[in-house]
Amino acid sequence: MHKAFIPCLVLTALAMSPDLTGAQGQDAGQSAGLVWNGSVEQKISGLMTVWAEAKFNFPFFDRRPGLNWDEKVKEYIPRVIAAHDLAGYYRVLAEFAALLKDGHTAVNPPGWPFPPGIDKPAVELQAIEGKFVVARVGDTAEADAQHIGPGLEVLEIDGTPIAGYLAEHVLRYESRGTKQADESIELWHVLDGPKGSVTSLKVKDLQGATRTVTLTRDSTTRGGSTFQWRFIDWYTAQQPVDARMIGNGVLYIRLANFGDEKLVGEFEKVFDATRWRAVRGVIVDVRYNPGGDSDVAYAIVSHFIDRPVKAGIWRSPKYVPAHRGWNFKPEWEEGTTGAEFIRPRAGARYSGPLVILTGPATYSAAEDFIVPLHAAGRAVLVGEMTAGSTGNPLRVPLPGGGNFRVVTLDCRYPDGREFVGIGILPDVEVHPTQADVASGHDRVLARALDVIEAGEVPRLARVVGG
Repeated sequence: MHKAFIPCLVLTALAMSPDLTGAQGQDAGQSAGLVWNGSVEQKISGLMTVWAEAKFNFPFFDRRPGLNWDEKVKEYIPRVIAAHDLAGYYRVLAEFAALLKDGHTAVNPPGWPFPPGIDKPAVELQAIEGKFVVARVGDTAEADAQHIGPGLEVLEIDGTPIAGYLAEHVLRYESRGTKQADESIELWHVLDGPKGSVTSLKVKDLQGATRTVTLTRDSTTRGGSTFQWRFIDWYTAQQPVDARMIGNGVLYIRLANFGDEKLVGEFEKVFDATRWRAVRGVIVDVRYNPGGDSDVAYAIVSHFIDRPVKAGIWRSPKYVPAHRGWNFKPEWEEGTTGAEFIRPRAGARYSGPLVILTGPATYSAAEDFIVPLHAAGRAVLVGEMTAGSTGNPLRVPLPGGGNFRVVTLDCRYPDGREFVGIGILPDVEVHPTQADVASGHDRVLARALDVIEAGEVPRLARVVGG
């Protein structure tokens, strides 16, 4: 069994926050016996903790052939020593950990995941057609006055091309491991900065005209609510299950996250109250589902199968000192994510056409949800490549109240197919366009409805197990 955690929401704020030595960080440091004193010994100790925990637990060094972890740490010793304060120290640690380029591996500073004093404008961006465009806008006077709306392309942030700005101010300190995850989940940080400060954007409209707009880093809307990007909104959703009939007898179900086992009870209430004889097909939307607990995800899977289906498999580095002395090859412990099979629930189940909507922010336990259904041929995936990151991260404390989390599992399909660091490719690949965003058209959902209407999903899909 493993827990594929909701993404860590860290921290371009690291590069902008002048101080992380407030009460929150100090309290956390005291509880861990690691109160910040700024000594050389303490700085080096934290760095070597990151180095050692990754060296013996990180399962993907074979995918980083250009990275010599033992040599690289030597470059960071003088840099951590030279750090003037706790914020600067954590920037160096975060940069070191980001070299591993894994979505479940990162340094979390004190105050994580929402450092005090940091905010962003009430604008959500999205990577579309090789561009970064405004996807959603909060109800603010500033946006209205400058005619900022969905579909507007962002070319530069504070005079720097946006791709370069993302790389320097965000991905330098935390990388999700795939391009699509970096340009969806990590993009959330690209407009971060001290609350109330102003950022300048060069933008281009659909007609090709360019102009410069200025946005205040304040996510408060006219009504007093806080504007949230979709995957954060799904992450914090008070009602993670949203079900409604759409189209001609198609049941649409949004599963916002798998973060709490209470979701299973809520889902079962919706499931058991559905008039299934009127349902011609089901669409499950996990496009912005950031994950949570794989056991919760598997409990939902049990509603859509008639026979047991194989769960995903994993392997984890196994270290035996004597074997190293005898020059053995790297060894692995292998297992399954929970029981070998996910079994159907005892109550009513649905075995008709099933489509799952995917996207680059489909992450962690949301990918664990997809894998058994997809591997068994039980569901057709429609949309974009998923984020490509899941696993069970180990967390260790660091000086001053932060921590280092490092992934410990290499998770795969039941047949051994890899998707971590790659993503899950949908069966029907559909990419939103800039024009779609501007008009509010959901191309992925429309294509899923077409798939069901055309009978492209078998009524009783192939299920493996015994």
